[in-house]
Amino acid sequence: MEQFGQRPVWTMSGGEMLTALDDVQAQLDHLQTYRLELLAAIEANGHAAEIGARDTVQLISTRHRLDHSDVRRDLRLALALPKYEQVRAALSDPEPPARRHPGQSGHDEAARVHPGQAAAIVTALERIPASARIPVDDLEVAERALVTAAEVLCPADLRVLGKRVRDTLDTDGVEPAETRALASENLWLKRGDLGIEFGGYLAGEHAELLQTLVFAGAKPRKTLDGRRDPRSRGRRQADALTAVLATAAATGTAAPAHGGIKPHITVTIGLDALTTGSGTGSLASGAALSAATVRRLACDAGVIPMVLGTASEPLDVGAEHRFVTPAIRHALNVRDQGCIVCSAPPAMCEAHHLVHWANGGETRLTNLALLCKRHHIDVHQGHWTLTTHTGRPTTARPSWSSPAPSPPRPPPADHTPSR
Repeated sequence: MEQFGQRPVWTMSGGEMLTALDDVQAQLDHLQTYRLELLAAIEANGHAAEIGARDTVQLISTRHRLDHSDVRRDLRLALALPKYEQVRAALSDPEPPARRHPGQSGHDEAARVHPGQAAAIVTALERIPASARIPVDDLEVAERALVTAAEVLCPADLRVLGKRVRDTLDTDGVEPAETRALASENLWLKRGDLGIEFGGYLAGEHAELLQTLVFAGAKPRKTLDGRRDPRSRGRRQADALTAVLATAAATGTAAPAHGGIKPHITVTIGLDALTTGSGTGSLASGAALSAATVRRLACDAGVIPMVLGTASEPLDVGAEHRFVTPAIRHALNVRDQGCIVCSAPPAMCEAHHLVHWANGGETRLTNLALLCKRHHIDVHQGHWTLTTHTGRPTTARPSWSSPAPSPPRPPPADHTPSR
């Protein structure tokens, strides 16, 4: 706090706290705008490649421990901004907040936008296809309208308005709306408590197929004693989706085999826990299951129980075997539980030889590690170094991945009045 010349929060009134927050937000906006300029400049001069990183996104996301997708989004905005003069003018701040006189507002009479609003405006305008052949004058009018609207709208509302502007300017013409909708399909999965959260968007016939299958399986069914189905609509639809997935997995052809393994569930449990029905087992994702649940799942052909302490399958093969066997791949999934660099789930990973097979490395568990495709490429390009410690792979970050330590801050000035 002292470095900003601010009083401790506990000494402030509510109005003073709000004024301080206004100033902090103005400083954040200025720093974020300056960061965009730096990102664009580093991308332009190719500095990432000079110091050994694959690209600017990898350099910044690794060095600053940021999500890869967030850095890519910020870089995309930084590179697009020069095309939008009105957004840049409203975004730029020639006088940083720290240089203003006390009491001077951070808001000028002209329209101003912060980086989040700028991202919403630029993204909306960038999504207008070139095939729509919108006149430059019309694009400038749309840009001006969005910048003006930013005086009162937050980024979410600007995205809604941006879509309306886009739909007004682009009346489909050469590119049908269905084609753009299909190109926008996406699915996200996020690990949550005891399961996953997911969402996304499907278009056209894909949306119809999902809806048909889920709705067909989600019809209310009476209980055995004739009462109404006690499940909520959401629960019935979740049960229907689970049934569809289980049926697809049972065919063995629902998804391409990965690493020589069909998409089964692998549960790891100690022999004693499995026999006694006490203790816990674990999924490849690291989630825990009770021994009783594992015993039930082990009856299903779609679940592979990996019982530690048995020797039902050999897990080591010699150098004469080039490819990872299903047994080794199962053990690798359980041991690493995903990419050893970024923790991407096993289904998205590839088996990597620490000592390359061509150099005499054996295809055995102690010479393998799970890596997602992106980090597998990075390792082969020398961006990461992998070693083994007590039989497990470890990673060494590249030299460019950590900022230089900041110089120590001077101690706060002593404000005790002299006598």
